[in-house]
Amino acid sequence: MSGFTWERGPFTRCAKCGQTKMGILSAGGGLLTKRCTNCRRTVQLPLPELDKKAIYLDQFMFSMIYNVKNEGNLPKGHEAFAKEVYALLRRCVLLQQVFLPHSDIHHDETTVFHSPIDLRGLYKFFGGDVSVMDSRDVELLQDIQFAKAYFDGKEPEVSFDIDEIANSQRNDWLPDMHVGVRADYSQFADHIRTVRGDVHDALKKLADTWLEKKVSFAGVLESEFSAIGPTKKQAFAKWFEEVSNPDPSNPLALFESSGRPIYREYRELCHLLEDRGVDEDKQAIEIMKFWHWERQREIPHQRISSYLFAAVAGRVVMGEKRIVDRGLMNDVRTISTYAPYVDALFIDKRCAALLKEEPLRAELEYKARIFSLSDPDEFLGYLRELEAQTPDEVREYAAMIYGID
Repeated sequence: MSGFTWERGPFTRCAKCGQTKMGILSAGGGLLTKRCTNCRRTVQLPLPELDKKAIYLDQFMFSMIYNVKNEGNLPKGHEAFAKEVYALLRRCVLLQQVFLPHSDIHHDETTVFHSPIDLRGLYKFFGGDVSVMDSRDVELLQDIQFAKAYFDGKEPEVSFDIDEIANSQRNDWLPDMHVGVRADYSQFADHIRTVRGDVHDALKKLADTWLEKKVSFAGVLESEFSAIGPTKKQAFAKWFEEVSNPDPSNPLALFESSGRPIYREYRELCHLLEDRGVDEDKQAIEIMKFWHWERQREIPHQRISSYLFAAVAGRVVMGEKRIVDRGLMNDVRTISTYAPYVDALFIDKRCAALLKEEPLRAELEYKARIFSLSDPDEFLGYLRELEAQTPDEVREYAAMIYGID
């Protein structure tokens, strides 16, 4: 251990002892801590303020990045893109211009990946380790914001600031040391696969119905909107039946029921009504009225997902069979949940194409720029722009702390 120091280079001259032994002790958050290896003088320097962009990558992109890092198979025809996007994304993250948020959708898809622990560690470390609220929680956030407007007779006010849904401080400087936990969630893999299979089967049956009836975009869109209230009512009735008659063979039945999205929403709505002086025996009636409110269709996650399903139906009727696959539901959830908040989304080519078609292009509003493998150079150009916009002071500190050129 001779010669070992906790401080590291680059070393500068110490103002106290005059020796060139003032090195970096730690960095992260908003501070750079330096200490002299000779006289132990310690100084803390404030780091420049940041405004990082949120770029949400779908699971395919993180899997590709994993394969670049581990020299695995890359998508045919996109090998050069994979290597360049790996380098550019990492550079933008280290220059503190970008973070790549991870969500519960990533978590579930990673759990059924062939190397889940390593992939989970990669996207947390590689992307800056900022998670966003679970997709169901984001949906609930929007539902409650609309409920407040409904109960108060006001116009809905929904904030799409990324900080509303980020689970940590996105504008913190990355720590110069990273400690990870290799958590193993493999016991949930079979359940996730089963649920995904059941959802896919239901979607295939729905697609068969669309094809048989030769549905129109407008018809499916109106059907999706009209089903919001009845579907919530039905889900609540099913939850009530579960808690009233729990399965005696499943000791966790009541616990599982308490986590149902419909119950969580009902409970939050009851709290809102209680705060507004509505008697308990009248709360259920008011909630049912809200669930059938015409403006439910304006809630962002409801509106975006309904338009996407209507567009998918149109493709099915046109004879496109492969569009309804096992990943479709997660793609729809990703877009409808996170597109209003993040700065960019890199998604499946199929869904990216749907969003660029009419009437989705003209009638849907969200913050995110949409990218896909249909035009990989467009995404590379976007990253180069972000890299070039890095302030000189931030670039200098990034070079000092992370060793980036």
